[in-house]
Amino acid sequence: MNSYSFDQVFNSNSGWYRGDFHVHTTASDGDSPPSLVAELAKAEDLDFIAITDHNTIAGFSELRKDLDFLVVPGIEITLKEGHFNVFGMDGWRDWMDGISVNQRKFSQSAKYQRVPDLMHQISAERLLNSINHPYLQPWEWNFNDTDLRTTHCLEIWNDLYYPDNKRANPEAVDMWNRWLNAGHRIAAIGGSDYHYPPRPEENKFGERLGYPATLVYADELSVAGIMAGLRHRRTYVSKGPQVSFEAEINGEIFGIGADAGDGEGKIKFAATILSKPKTIQAQLVKNGQVIAEVEGKGRKVEITFSDLLDGNTSAWYRLDVSDSEGQKLVITNPIFTGPRREPTLFKYGDFV
Repeated sequence: MNSYSFDQVFNSNSGWYRGDFHVHTTASDGDSPPSLVAELAKAEDLDFIAITDHNTIAGFSELRKDLDFLVVPGIEITLKEGHFNVFGMDGWRDWMDGISVNQRKFSQSAKYQRVPDLMHQISAERLLNSINHPYLQPWEWNFNDTDLRTTHCLEIWNDLYYPDNKRANPEAVDMWNRWLNAGHRIAAIGGSDYHYPPRPEENKFGERLGYPATLVYADELSVAGIMAGLRHRRTYVSKGPQVSFEAEINGEIFGIGADAGDGEGKIKFAATILSKPKTIQAQLVKNGQVIAEVEGKGRKVEITFSDLLDGNTSAWYRLDVSDSEGQKLVITNPIFTGPRREPTLFKYGDFV
């Protein structure tokens, strides 16, 4: 085989792997070829990237066979009304016909003319999708008939260098909170939307690979491992710090993304935060509201929280970490408790 293999295992150990789920190359509008982007990501201490060029997978064939780095195959379906990534597709699909790289719309020959139908097919093929930068104008998400039952991920943090994301990213987090409260278990991820590095001398903001990063707990460092971790929401987004976050109910331990069931009594949380800021604020968030906050000092901070469960009420808990000025550094995916809440609202437009 003369090309890069997406079946490779780069580390057979389970653990947290740091990556970037939104990356462009010269196959679309990035300024570096795919293998070079992978090397740049490795230099940033990332474990993987997802190559998500606009409406094309042409970059896959340009990856070097000997590239010692994990690339998750993907594509960014780029339309005038919004952008979304698809992860796991390592080859051509018939639904790609009729999606133009330049026109950014469905042609009359496209197999699917509606994004909800296309996302349903993507889900049926066991691929994963992610709605990108839903509030970032002029690329915000306008497909209000999107079915959240076939939506897997939401990019809550996009390109931290782009000024408008100071507004758009918090709005995406608020949207995600509403989805969770309605019963939708959709994973939060982040992506740099990398095209080229910052170039202040040219007055170009640019992007930094892995800023933000998405950390995924996977059984191994492989495409299959990352996909499984993402599918089960074992992820958190970070601007740098590493965290662990676990819940204990009646002696049983549950990690990020887990369904802890219908237990009653005290639920105890333990968090460890490794970060460069000397002072951090750790927040326990329940159903979108901060219910406890603890200040920590030092490079390694260990914190505990607790709450009471009644066994009959659905709830979700996550860990947020901020710096001393209140800027978010980490947002984890939730741990779920209580009976599973069945959504009654299913369309994206129900939450706008």
